Amino acid sequence: MSKSTLFLFIAAGAFVCPSSSCRASEQRSSVPAASQTDNSSVDPATLKPLLGSSAEVTETEHFAIVHEEAAKYVPGTSRTLERAYQRFYEAFSKVGFELAPSRSRLVWVCFPRQSGFNKYAMEAEGTDLSWLDSYYSTLTNRVAIVEPSPRLLERGETDATLTPSTPVALAAREGVLPISASGPRLDNARLTHELAHQLAFNSGLQKRGVMYPFWVSEGLATNFEFESLAGSGFEQCSTARRACLIKMRDAGELVPLRQFIVQTKVPADAARSRRHYAQAWAFFQFMLTQHGENLRSYLHHIAALSPGQRTTTVLLREFTDAFGSTEEVEDSWNTFLDRQAQQARISADSASPTVQK
Repeated sequence: MSKSTLFLFIAAGAFVCPSSSCRASEQRSSVPAASQTDNSSVDPATLKPLLGSSAEVTETEHFAIVHEEAAKYVPGTSRTLERAYQRFYEAFSKVGFELAPSRSRLVWVCFPRQSGFNKYAMEAEGTDLSWLDSYYSTLTNRVAIVEPSPRLLERGETDATLTPSTPVALAAREGVLPISASGPRLDNARLTHELAHQLAFNSGLQKRGVMYPFWVSEGLATNFEFESLAGSGFEQCSTARRACLIKMRDAGELVPLRQFIVQTKVPADAARSRRHYAQAWAFFQFMLTQHGENLRSYLHHIAALSPGQRTTTVLLREFTDAFGSTEEVEDSWNTFLDRQAQQARISADSASPTVQK
């Protein structure tokens, strides 16, 4: 592949990436800013040929959705994206962040079939992403996704046994990261996770082309997986991610903190990658609630950096400059984990049926 590294962020998909193909792009470098597409220069109408002559563009206040003619999911998806947009800004405002509004409509490209999605990814990103069914790319600043209607999807044997509650992970390649499925193919949690990536890079929280530790990008997005868009803030807890976290903690499987804070990729193994996502969810929430001011300073510092790779030594120094020694952080991190375990037990007890005597 001749292009520089693509930073792609994906929602729950139907396929699990074979480890060999996931490793193929590990040595690529980050995307230079000059090679990225400025979202303000993107005319959604120019994307219509990718969907054929019958393609339409539906524009809302903040989004431009490219889709096939008369797609029935568009009104609901439009409303969800707009509510989630407001929820994103409200949630971060409540914890002290001052975010800039997106400068122009954010582009989502919805494909009726996997084949069209595959062709688009090859043309837009210059690489084969047929093992995905959705992603956000910092190269194009677009979300590409196979439309939500199951009857229109070209389903393969790889996902024939999936149900809405089946946990799925897409193994990592450079910048292509997994998430566990928690519902239908395009439910609120999936949409809001994907949207969180796009908004983070269009609000000043993150900067396209700059390397981020895994816990920052995916920790942020997993904390924005909302099943319901009522209210605002990060009060809603992902019980599935917390259950995975507690299981890891009890089994001694948490990634050591000093290693985790400089990690930029996740294992190719699907089960292990899910565990890393659960830890990222918890660690970002911990930083947001326990070290919010330091987190704001840390993200501001990183967003001011020039695009490109940084060594683990540099990543560690940036972390300790912002938050203090890893030993100090680990003490409060362990306290946070204890509290998560306690809350999980309380939730389990309250959900247990009362025995009548």
